[in-house]
Amino acid sequence: MPHVVIEEAGDLQALYQNFTPILQRTGAEILKIQEFYMSRNGKDALLESVVIEQGASSSFFVQLKVHDKAITVRLLPATDPEKTPAVKKVMALVARFIRIVYPGSRYGKTNLQEYLATTDSV
Repeated sequence: MPHVVIEEAGDLQALYQNFTPILQRTGAEILKIQEFYMSRNGKDALLESVVIEQGASSSFFVQLKVHDKAITVRLLPATDPEKTPAVKKVMALVARFIRIVYPGSRYGKTNLQEYLATTDSV
């Protein structure tokens, strides 16, 4: 399962307050992160996402979970999309957004390294 841990990050409330929808187009590929939903306890969040690649659309949720001083970014198992490059790019965009809100944070454990490298230059 693709994931990335953002270490030395803060809470989800600051992410919620700083969130604006993200839209990235590259050729025929479209990546959208449309909504941010946060749990009442502030420990979990869902980001409603859509990718369009090769003419096919896929909707899913990226899940954020807070533990200690880290935030884990992963796919919500209930929406389990095919793990295409576009889906992984959306996860990398979410991770990059967290790093922008928390500039002192860093990437921890991940299997999305190649996608994180490409979003850092954006």
